[in-house]
Parts: sequence; C-alpha cells; structure tokens
Amino acid sequence: MDYGRVKKFWDDRATLYGKIPFESIGNLEQDPTLVDLKVKLETEKISHWLGSLKGQNILDLGSGIGQWSFRFALWGAERIVAVDYSSKLTSIAKKEAKRRKLGGVEFLVSPAESFFAERKFDLIYISGLLIYLSDTQIENLLGNIKRMCKAGGRVLVRDGTGLSGRYEISNVYSEHLDDNYSAIYRTRDEYLSIFAEHGFGLLADEDMFDDGSPLNKHAETRLRVYLFSSTDSKSVKG
Repeated sequence: MDYGRVKKFWDDRATLYGKIPFESIGNLEQDPTLVDLKVKLETEKISHWLGSLKGQNILDLGSGIGQWSFRFALWGAERIVAVDYSSKLTSIAKKEAKRRKLGGVEFLVSPAESFFAERKFDLIYISGLLIYLSDTQIENLLGNIKRMCKAGGRVLVRDGTGLSGRYEISNVYSEHLDDNYSAIYRTRDEYLSIFAEHGFGLLADEDMFDDGSPLNKHAETRLRVYLFSSTDSKSVKG
C-alpha cells in the first residue's frame, strides 16, 4: 500500500468541507440519507458501550475532522487529545470546535503510530485508522498506547474487518468516492491476536450494523467495534 497516496486521499477529503454533509468527510458515506442513519446508529452504539465519560481523559487517534472528539466532549469527558496526521483535517476540526463552542479538546498533528504522551488516558479511541496502517505501524501504535493507557483503562476500536480473510485494496478507483482508495481489512482473529500480544484483553466486540442493513455495502468486509481493557479479560460478547 502506498501510504503517501493514502495521506493524499485524506487531505483531498478536506477540500469537501462545506460541499458535502460534515460527517461524510470522515465516514465516507456520500448519500445524505445514509449519512444520517450511519451517524445515528453509530452514536447510539458507541455511547451505550462507553457509558458515562464524566471526568475522563480521552485520546482520540485518527481523529480526522473531530466528530468523535466533539461527542466525547458533549458526553462529559474532562479532556480530549485528538491526533491526526492530516493538518488539513485538523484545521477543519479546530474551526468546528470553535464554531460549536466546545472546549477541553486539544488538536495535534502527528502520525498516530508515532504519537506518545507522558500522561495516562482512561480511554483510547481508535476509529477508522488501523485499515490504513501496515502491520509494523500497528505494532508501534500498540506499543505506545500500552504505555499511555491507565491500568484498567479501555481501548475502543471502530474499524473495518475482513470477513472470510484478510482483504486488501491498493489504489483502486472507487466510483462511490470518485477517488482511488487503499486499505487493509484484517480479520477479527488478527485484531484480537495483535491486541492480546500487547496486553489488551477483549471485553466485547460485534458488527456495527445489523445483518441486512443498507450500511453493510461490501461482501468482503464489515465495520466492527471492539472494546479492550489494558488488563487481561475474557470476552463477554462477540
């Protein structure tokens, strides 16, 4: 996968600000009706899984235009550090935070896999990021977040998952996005193995959308949500 092209893809998404629904920029759903449905269903599920965030410190890796950081602020988080490697997307996030009068969010430009902070976080949120990283980059990312996650802290991953096997797309034109697209969709077992190797136990995991949902568009992949703990735990769902 050409990671320079991947970054260019996301920088190009920033040029759509003000031209398409705000949430479409980050979640790649172009249909306005499906955008609303996707945001509604995802927000309900993530809110239910996370529960109260009052007083918590959160790290949002791959934060893009900041949509999840904004939700965490509204849900009571004390402080959010939002990290993305695209300065153009980060600029939009800062502008939107100011427009929405949301404080408590610090926006930083950095590759997620090399970001490290001395502070400890109650929750580390990784959304739509891992499919754009190599195996080595994921290893680096997990090594860093293990050191940044509080004992008993949580990591929530929202990312594409290969169904019957690892599924890779390399610079393939997408008519839906009107752009070339690249991604690596790892299997559920791959994700669980990688996180377990770094000391994260699975608490729960499931598909983001129910079978038959119009948001499940591809036979090879599903958007899936995983909740891990920094202490070893047995799976309770999935």
